[in-house]
Amino acid sequence: MRIAVFVVFMVLAVVLDTRFMEALRIGPILPSLAGTLAVFVVLCAPRQAALWSCFSIGLLLDLSDFALYQGSTAYCLVGPYTLGFLFGANLILPLRSMVFSRNPLTFGILTVLFLTAVTVVYIALWQFRGLYPGSPPPWVEPTVLGELGRRLLCALYSGLFAIPVGWGLVLSRPLWGFNPAATRR
Repeated sequence: MRIAVFVVFMVLAVVLDTRFMEALRIGPILPSLAGTLAVFVVLCAPRQAALWSCFSIGLLLDLSDFALYQGSTAYCLVGPYTLGFLFGANLILPLRSMVFSRNPLTFGILTVLFLTAVTVVYIALWQFRGLYPGSPPPWVEPTVLGELGRRLLCALYSGLFAIPVGWGLVLSRPLWGFNPAATRR
């Protein structure tokens, strides 16, 4: 896998997720390009490269997500997306030998599964962090179950959005320099 190509796609996906996806908002529901990119890399890259790539995407998302401490001081909590993306990658890795990695529908289904796993870890870590006085979780829903439901709807919307994005990523596959023998044994 070519690292420079991955870095360009990763930065593009995170910038689009944090800035442009507001234009595609349906109520409180947003799609995620970073989840689709992570699924693509997990399906095509060797195991180590896939895990490091998901770690990098999650870290960049954590660094771009701010919360407020005691209502006034902004801070980044490194961990919820990073560990969530690693958990999601470890969930998808055993499945990649059972799916057609060039089918765009595969990206839709696996993106929903991947982002559901990321959501579980994200909410659990923020809920645990919320036990610390003065640092409530950074979501707008009044309950944890409300936020879980909202994020699951985001995962479904991202799955629909992942079908055309996955098709575009499959077309860009020659740029990535994946070794076909390394992806499957």
